[in-house]
Amino acid sequence: MKTYTYKVEPRFRDTDCLGHINNAVYLTYVESCRTHFCDEVLGFSVFSAGSSIPIILARAEIDFLAQGYLHHKIQVDAQTVHIGTKSFTQEYVIRSEDLVLAKSKAVLVWYDFVADKSIAIPDETKALLKEFMPQS
Repeated sequence: MKTYTYKVEPRFRDTDCLGHINNAVYLTYVESCRTHFCDEVLGFSVFSAGSSIPIILARAEIDFLAQGYLHHKIQVDAQTVHIGTKSFTQEYVIRSEDLVLAKSKAVLVWYDFVADKSIAIPDETKALLKEFMPQS
């Protein structure tokens, strides 16, 4: 089992008036982790001109567990926990060293934007996703 890790540099604008990282920002950290995962692991990137990611976010949930601050060294760890025919689920742990700040989960659907419908996840993509699943 592999874990994909994305390092975050908190910005001053990420904080609220109390100096905490604002709760809405955590899902942005997760989104950044997901887009880099798609680029580096699955091989498609929103960072290239004319490129698109063939997935849509169907569901996102998050549990806040501790307060994060601007000085924290934050990382997001991602694993795939379910692969279906047309969708997969990833779980994320947002942490600062040993302190878990939040846990998140996202359901992502493979999507054909031209046909405007969900489609089956290609077998080669499923194989890449399986590399990031916990062993049962």
